[in-house]
Amino acid sequence: MKNESNSEIMFFIKFGQKKNILDLYENGTLFFNTIEYFRKLESEQGVRGDNYEGTVKLTNFSDKDNVDFKITIPETGKIINLKPNKLHLREFLSDIKGNLYSLYSLKTPEILDFKNFKIDERVKDFGDYFLIIHNPSRFINSVIKELNKKDISYRAKLVKYYEKTELNGEINLFDKPSEFEYQKEFRIALYNNQSKPIKIKIDSLKEYSSIFKSDSIEKMKIDLVDNQAD
Repeated sequence: MKNESNSEIMFFIKFGQKKNILDLYENGTLFFNTIEYFRKLESEQGVRGDNYEGTVKLTNFSDKDNVDFKITIPETGKIINLKPNKLHLREFLSDIKGNLYSLYSLKTPEILDFKNFKIDERVKDFGDYFLIIHNPSRFINSVIKELNKKDISYRAKLVKYYEKTELNGEINLFDKPSEFEYQKEFRIALYNNQSKPIKIKIDSLKEYSSIFKSDSIEKMKIDLVDNQAD
């Protein structure tokens, strides 16, 4: 069980459908879908699934590497030698167990750069409402307390993004292709031997969160407030 330090996170944002966001806000309900669900997720309201979920290793070869292929056609006895210009190999788990819960994270450097602050509008595809969680530490501690109570093994941390055609080496559930970087994901992964959704409840978030329509992110901005007396 592991919760890694994420001290730079100032706010979490959870996008979703109105009924689910209200359930989170009023009742503290969190729904962890299966890893397999996210891997198989097809285009739906503009949201693209990540078929790299469950990938454990990437290997990229170029024409400079000593990699050749030979194709043999038995009926003709013909042999074709091939040397690819580029080759991308992916090793993944065919049967992956566990669950995920994702949040959009706003970190200190992004908040301080308030003049250039902007949330990518593609996140609106995840739901018509969103919840801003003002106290991320309180939220995560409440989730961890409930997971520990249920004896569920977990890991919680920010996702790192990589270039699929450049990375060589092992990856895990907290590594995602750079095409998803706009999601600025903080992820809670549950490790278990089942392939079904899990729902938990913490205390209400009413004291430290606010609900808005997703369309409002288009005009969202951050201003510096000067509290010094004249």
